[in-house]
Amino acid sequence: LATDILGAEIVSNVCETLVRVRPGSLRPEGALAITWATRDQRTWTFTLRKGVFFHDGTPFDADAVVGNLEHLGRERGFAGRARRIGPHVVQITLDRANAALLSTLSQPFFAIQSPRRLEGAESELPVGTGPFGLVSWNPGRVVLEAFQDYWGGAPRLSHVVFQRFADEEALARALLSGEVDVSSAIDQGRVDELRSREEITLDSQSGLNLGYLALNNERPPFDDRRVRVALSRALNRSVIVDDVLKGYGEPAHAPLPPALFTQASRARARTLALDQDRARRHLDRAGVGDGFETTLTVSTVPRPYLPEPLRLAEIVHDALAAIGLKGRIREIATWPEHVDLTSRGDFDMALLGWQADTLDPNDFLTTLLDSGSIGTTNRSRYRSEEMDRLLKRARMESATQMRGALYRRAHALFEEEMPFVPLYHA
Repeated sequence: LATDILGAEIVSNVCETLVRVRPGSLRPEGALAITWATRDQRTWTFTLRKGVFFHDGTPFDADAVVGNLEHLGRERGFAGRARRIGPHVVQITLDRANAALLSTLSQPFFAIQSPRRLEGAESELPVGTGPFGLVSWNPGRVVLEAFQDYWGGAPRLSHVVFQRFADEEALARALLSGEVDVSSAIDQGRVDELRSREEITLDSQSGLNLGYLALNNERPPFDDRRVRVALSRALNRSVIVDDVLKGYGEPAHAPLPPALFTQASRARARTLALDQDRARRHLDRAGVGDGFETTLTVSTVPRPYLPEPLRLAEIVHDALAAIGLKGRIREIATWPEHVDLTSRGDFDMALLGWQADTLDPNDFLTTLLDSGSIGTTNRSRYRSEEMDRLLKRARMESATQMRGALYRRAHALFEEEMPFVPLYHA
């Protein structure tokens, strides 16, 4: 249904999820489901909204939800099963308990489509219950129109057009000319220019993302925690934010963005301040005080959390050289190739990032630190039975205070072992 960030943004206007994130909050609220209940975080019962119709006229009901989750299981491996309890009641049983299920179900990747569409209707365009229906989806241009029978009331806009431009310069010109009304694809380096124009309103905030320096924990000397901790103290994060992000971001001191860290742990992360003397002492204790040779792998293709990858690579390279590392930069021409080789562990150090799929801390922590994610998203190849136990218990725990205590312990372990080096939140 949606396989990338842009596709998810478009589809979220067309197809809705059972739950959604409350505006201005990180908490879930009802969308196509109005209530839910669970006793053990494994078996969940959802009561669905009545009087809702898909754009093709098909009623929304329990059978539609069950069919969608079964389809998702076949296509993407949904770790659970669903069954109809009543016309508007569905029970979902997960393979394992997961307190983050509501955050997961709030994502566009779990949006509900019309059963007719899933059964192989002639059109391949998504058909949902959302405020807009899809008119056309062509390369570089997607057109939506208002769904007048939307259960939440007809939209005030009659049409919405998503338009692709050749480059950021063309997009900026379109904004200034009025050809484009809204965009979230402006690079940090152009913000000041646009902010000075009276006809442009600019809003900015740190995203739920992380740019980080991955260290291959399976390769010496990065298998020694003292080396990894040393590197975490060799970098001036404020300089990186000012240079690479043009000041539009904030230094990262933990694997979680600040909003999620505070929500998860009810605490603040300890600052990872630049301290080259401490970094050298850690290297001495690890037996590599004279430095060592290594390679920093970087993709030349910008990402939202890596807007200037080559410039960032230069800054990191120079900072590590200052504490004795003899490094070279290996440039990878495409992002898929970069993801593939880092997932396989074919690197010493690499510049990577993560954008939240959900608004739950589990998305970052299990994704980046759980040993079960090695070979996919745990690209630092970090293994810790203790971390695995903490994250598993947190996934199963529904009590906010207990989850917070578990995440505080997980972060303390992260600080002690430093599997990778957090850089910034863009």
